[in-house]
Amino acid sequence: MLFRLTYRAVRLFLRLYFRFTVTGASHIPPGAALIMANHPSAIDPLILAAALPRRGRFIAAAEFLDMPVVGWAMRAYGVIPVRRGQVDLSVIKDAARALEAGALVVIFPEGRVSPMGGAVKAGAGVLAARAGVPTVPAALLGTARALPLGCYIPRPVKVRVVFGPPLP
Repeated sequence: MLFRLTYRAVRLFLRLYFRFTVTGASHIPPGAALIMANHPSAIDPLILAAALPRRGRFIAAAEFLDMPVVGWAMRAYGVIPVRRGQVDLSVIKDAARALEAGALVVIFPEGRVSPMGGAVKAGAGVLAARAGVPTVPAALLGTARALPLGCYIPRPVKVRVVFGPPLP
């Protein structure tokens, strides 16, 4: 219910403030899929959630669950928490269950904000290999300028999300 209440309002705000656009959303299949995106800014989860045609289950760092407002929102949206720096097989199991139920599961394979790109964590590949669902690549463009590392107030620059064709 929270998703339905906030989805349109957030999308409208993003369109007005960032001239937010989405390309290739038709590549996202109607059933289960794994969405893999780059992660150049802390604002990426909000941007990507608004770009998806339906609710996505994000894999996110468990430490954010302890933050007052952010943690509440993450729980309300059904985040799958991961303990960074540890081998956490429960994440793979939780994500697999969500995919079996037909969900979109979203992962940032770099495992953290990486404005210039970074090494991909092995867990993303393990999940893609075991999931048995299409993997849809997503590119977030402009978010590193919209909210650079160390900034807390977003800048009104153009932000785009581009989805590529699904990979088997």
